[in-house]
Amino acid sequence: MRFKILAAAMLILLGIVVFSVYSGSSNEDISDDNDIIQKIEVNNSSFLEFSKDLDDFETVTLDIDKLRKAADSGHVFLRLMEEEYEIRIQEASRYTEDEYFYAGPVVGYNESRADLYLQKNSFCGSVGLGKPRNVTYNIRPADEKYNGKTVYIVFMQDWEKEKEKMEKMEIDPLQFFLINSDFKKHVMSIEIFDFNNKSVFKENYTIDPEEKISSPKINAEMGQYRYEMILDNKFTFEQKIQADYAADVSSSETLDIYISDDPENPVTFGITVA
Repeated sequence: MRFKILAAAMLILLGIVVFSVYSGSSNEDISDDNDIIQKIEVNNSSFLEFSKDLDDFETVTLDIDKLRKAADSGHVFLRLMEEEYEIRIQEASRYTEDEYFYAGPVVGYNESRADLYLQKNSFCGSVGLGKPRNVTYNIRPADEKYNGKTVYIVFMQDWEKEKEKMEKMEIDPLQFFLINSDFKKHVMSIEIFDFNNKSVFKENYTIDPEEKISSPKINAEMGQYRYEMILDNKFTFEQKIQADYAADVSSSETLDIYISDDPENPVTFGITVA
């Protein structure tokens, strides 16, 4: 049986995580103390995307009605990765007849927070433990059933490990492209300032009609950079760009600068992330 995580509107991760899970016919449900979560033991699994970034995961089924009743009572006990956590509900909202939101801290953990989104037949949420463990459990529905029940993926993010991974990564260099869509030749001055307002790049370009100029790759640090551009020594434009780690789910933004024959908008911008 193959399960794929559905894209959820309330997805908390910076990217979409997709799994394939294969379960054997002899699997048995392991129930937690409150019978809200039932863990499904699987024979093997394979990840389709970003699997190397996951610290741990498990597959479970949920009893939505019991979860809602527990949340309405003010206390929810969830067993995640073989550990039980008590959530003290402090916020509760009802969006529609079948849509609910609950939130509150995890007992025994400072700066913790759990967010629970319930619909009639579906659930997604996160349980962030804060200090001292600093990990987050994310719970998302899959697109398949197990014994007639929706399957959920619980995956953990260890923020200390994430920090260590990020520190080992390099910052993706900045780069821009200058494109002249006008039928005239133009002169463009481009200067880039870092987050301390220090100039890190400056160049003047003469660009022919339909020409495209690629900048060199510009070394950067993590943060926001400001492009200042002057067209034909008359018109000044600014655009901000984010420099980021060269990772699977992120990279520095690339700026496309378009020169056109529109007198009201002679310069427009496009921003892409590789």
